[in-house]
Amino acid sequence: MENDIETKIKQDLLAEIQNLEQNYKVIEGFVSGKDYEVTVIGSSIQSFKDSLSRASAFVLALYNLKGKRVNIPWDPLFTSLDYALATLSTAPKKAAVQAILTMAEPQIEQVLFYFSALKESLK
Repeated sequence: MENDIETKIKQDLLAEIQNLEQNYKVIEGFVSGKDYEVTVIGSSIQSFKDSLSRASAFVLALYNLKGKRVNIPWDPLFTSLDYALATLSTAPKKAAVQAILTMAEPQIEQVLFYFSALKESLK
């Protein structure tokens, strides 16, 4: 039974990692100067944030199944993403959001590196 639960968690985690990677492509493009509609970038930021929350929960669940503890240090990134989303409702939107995401990009890349390594270990 525990093996079935672990398998399901791993499958769900892999799906969330894929979502993170897809949304990051839009965020990365926006930061590098590609022109996106505000709704598209807002949707990508929110989807990235939501996937990161779910992926973190799956990581915690996997560690708990093994009787281990893990620290998920993404709080500063969540704060930056919240700022970016809040800024979308102000003017000038794009430049401000681009600045916030540029500052958060190293944290986003750290998260993606972590989940990329985790994805490889789950295969």
